[in-house]
Amino acid sequence: HSPVFFKDNEPKIVLFGLDATGKSSIMHKLKTGDTTNMPTIGFDVERLKYKDSTLVFWEISGQQRYNLLPLWRHYFQEVSGLVLVVDSTDRDRIEEAKDFLNMVIDEIRGSVPDNVAVLVYGNKSEVPGAMSASEISNKLDLASLRQRNWQRNWHVQSSCALCGAGLHEGLDWLLKNAGRM
Repeated sequence: HSPVFFKDNEPKIVLFGLDATGKSSIMHKLKTGDTTNMPTIGFDVERLKYKDSTLVFWEISGQQRYNLLPLWRHYFQEVSGLVLVVDSTDRDRIEEAKDFLNMVIDEIRGSVPDNVAVLVYGNKSEVPGAMSASEISNKLDLASLRQRNWQRNWHVQSSCALCGAGLHEGLDWLLKNAGRM
């Protein structure tokens, strides 16, 4: 069956971030218990059974993020949660991740319901020297987004796609805080 067809009662989660942050690995770890290192081309849609819910994840390619940006407004209309994945070891690109997040927010403003929760996975947290959740929150300047009338629930969760640490905790937070779930 085609993954594009999903039921209205299945919460839609959009998974996004820069390339090579571990989006696909997180998706596959949650779905199968294994990881993958194959980059996503365009976008991938996966149905994930988690606890008492069936979630539909739309994973958007990090490599083609700017080409796809004009289409995002359409993906985000019926969304219940947003998941940004950042590489917590990559201090050189955290500013780029912040700029990208701000660009996405500007692009989807008005298309996303007010009660959408935003989970940030600080992936690769098992690597020595990785940024903590609070450091990621500061570097992404999440507090300033609230001042720009982006009144969403935010949570930064340290995670490890390879071993699974933090993934379920993040998803639990998202299920508890996202709208329409």
